[in-house]
Amino acid sequence: MTGNIFLQTIKTLFLDFLGEILYFPFWWYGSGLKKIVLYIWQSTRRLAGNLSLRIMLKNLFRPMYGQYDRAGRAISFFMRIILLFSRLVVFIVLSIMYLCILLVWMILPILILWQLLRNLHIL
Repeated sequence: MTGNIFLQTIKTLFLDFLGEILYFPFWWYGSGLKKIVLYIWQSTRRLAGNLSLRIMLKNLFRPMYGQYDRAGRAISFFMRIILLFSRLVVFIVLSIMYLCILLVWMILPILILWQLLRNLHIL
């Protein structure tokens, strides 16, 4: 009787494991990909908010510290141009990194499978 339960447990675990292996590609390129895309989209939006890009563009021609003379306006404009440029560079670099993460997410299982088949001398 205990032999039957043991064999049934082994069979169930094996079938569950096989099902997980067969379901993995559907999850990876289905809901897993959806989750990573949503995470990257939210992270990019948060990054833009943290860098205050919209506020920098909106206040580009306003003088800083309430100095409305010509020198204050000129200094404020060029200072904000420098800040805006540096923040845009940071935004672009991090956005490219996010896109690289997405690309790695999409290519990684294919690359692993290719390497396994190549090392087993099937390809």
